[in-house]
Amino acid sequence: MNQRIEYALASEFGPSSEPVDLKKFAQDVAVLSHSVRNLTGSEVNQTSMTEECSVADIHNSLMDIWNSPKLLAYLYRSHDTAIASLHGNTSRVTKTRKKSAAASEPCNELQDVQQLQAKLDTIALSSWKLMPDAALFTRPPRNADYNTLTAIRVSDTDMDTPTDAIDSQVLITLTTHFKVHWRTSVLSKNSQHVLMASQTLGDLFEVMPCVSNEYPEEIVEDDKVIGYKETNGMNGSSGCVIVINDLAYGDALNEEDYADKLVKHLKITKSASAIKKAKTAMHDTPLSSLALQINVPYWLLHQGNCEHFIVVDQISIPKIQLPGILLLCIRSRRHWIGVRLVQKYLQFGLSSEM
Repeated sequence: MNQRIEYALASEFGPSSEPVDLKKFAQDVAVLSHSVRNLTGSEVNQTSMTEECSVADIHNSLMDIWNSPKLLAYLYRSHDTAIASLHGNTSRVTKTRKKSAAASEPCNELQDVQQLQAKLDTIALSSWKLMPDAALFTRPPRNADYNTLTAIRVSDTDMDTPTDAIDSQVLITLTTHFKVHWRTSVLSKNSQHVLMASQTLGDLFEVMPCVSNEYPEEIVEDDKVIGYKETNGMNGSSGCVIVINDLAYGDALNEEDYADKLVKHLKITKSASAIKKAKTAMHDTPLSSLALQINVPYWLLHQGNCEHFIVVDQISIPKIQLPGILLLCIRSRRHWIGVRLVQKYLQFGLSSEM
């Protein structure tokens, strides 16, 4: 894969989910949790259900392979070869190395590998093997794939309004992206945050790191810049707007905020966009009042012309004690539907990490 295609794939998002009404999502989870508890009933039934749904045999088989460097290396090489063949970029060096490595292995070491491959060949799932169409959904790994949120830091944002008990249970993982300076069509991952559904769009904006907020204020004398004012913290915002579902949410800090200016600009340019100003400002709009989609970029503008794209990675309710089923419903027929079963310390929700 050439670098141009790699950059293009790095700047694409999807597949997208259906709009998720966060308040209804929390209510449905509460109802489902109660229904599952009624189904399981006594501890005997819970034990039998746990044994029936157990994947201990699969876990043991996977751990046997994982603990064998030879088998694990074989699976890695097989996977890399399959992906490379899909994109048609196998190199002579790679082929030479594989040939030399295969020639140096004694025959007695190949027996375990052959047995593993025989087991893989007997898998009846038609989706197990990568089809040529899978090339549309595969790409080399990039730095943005790594989760930057290694530990959740508590925000110091004040929340004056009382929080809804249900909304406080819903956690939303969001990632911010920005346009790189050397090519504005390429996006780069900037930060990742976890917010409660009871928090607002303004709370998200306040915790987003951005170099545009770090520009020092100029000291001007006689129409000349003679220096910069020292500051110990992030400068205040000069305005902001975020567009979600064709509604522009401004910060309402001025009589005419960024949302008003955006709608006005679209009218002047006679744009075909259906964007309208929202009835509430971003600091008065809790996330629970929105219908968000996973893997859909939401546009944010601040500090004049600094653009960001906010992407919802996951919507979840942690520590729900039920056999959780993660379902990502895809609108496009050519995209996949992912279902994941979570067995221990279950997290019920919608996730992009399928």
